Formats: sequence, structure tokens, C-alpha cells
Amino acid sequence: MVASSFIGLFIGYYLDKWLGTSPWMTLIWLGFGIASGFRNIFILARRALREEGQNEEQDQRKDGSD
Repeated sequence: MVASSFIGLFIGYYLDKWLGTSPWMTLIWLGFGIASGFRNIFILARRALREEGQNEEQDQRKDGSD
């Protein structure tokens, strides 16, 4: 999350310098970076929950077959 926020910040900063639109591009691209970071956290959390559910199913199968 931190990396995507900094990437968005740097892209916006350099676009502002190039276009002379300070601070708008910095704010817009920082927002994109933060949104991207939260999206990555959401994807990782969903994947972890799915894997945990699969592990529980496997444990139940093992317990039931003994």
C-alpha cells in the first residue's frame, strides 16, 4: 500500500512540474495510489480468507476419515 501511494505521489508531482498544474495532479495521482493500495489489501485479504476456508475443509475431511 505504501509503495503504490508513493508511486502515485511521484507521478503527480512530476506531472505538476511538467504541466504547471500544482497541486492538482499530485492530489489526483495520490488518490489513485491510495485507492490502488486499498485494492491490493482487499485482494490479499480475500485470498487469505479463501485459503483459510480451504484449509478448514481439508482438516474436516481428515478428521472425518479417521
